[in-house]
Amino acid sequence: MPEQEKQVRDTMIDVFEFPHVPYWFTLRQVSGILKKAIHGGKCLRPPAALVFDEKYNLLGYLDLQDILQSIGNASLAGEKNPPDIFSSSNAETTRILSELSEQPVSSLLHQTRLFADPEDLVSKAAELMLRNSLPILPVLENQKKLVGIVRSTEIFEYLSAAFFRA
Repeated sequence: MPEQEKQVRDTMIDVFEFPHVPYWFTLRQVSGILKKAIHGGKCLRPPAALVFDEKYNLLGYLDLQDILQSIGNASLAGEKNPPDIFSSSNAETTRILSELSEQPVSSLLHQTRLFADPEDLVSKAAELMLRNSLPILPVLENQKKLVGIVRSTEIFEYLSAAFFRA
């Protein structure tokens, strides 16, 4: 008898295990929250923060890659000889990073347009994530209440287990 496929609810991470911030937080604030979570051993991979509005509706997410990419893009913007962003003595770099750190999280977030239902099969969530290159997929109960997140880690574990069973 074939093994029954898991549902998303069996693999999702509870929404409150992820750092979350309001959309008006600055990149400095969210960076501090992610840094604290990583160093405290409480950050799940990929390190990301969920971004919410005033009514606690999920707007999207922001991950470390987004922050690092924005730093690189800001330091390279329109310059023939970009400043060395790793040199703390460079006044121009310090100015660029200071300005960037005060940008609101909403300027970089990945808007959330795709969701899974807790009753969906994991294969459906995997397909959505793989086709759309998503590191995380929010899980909505009754298409309204955010209850969890499916990460690429869970999708990999699911697919690799199926691969080795075959």
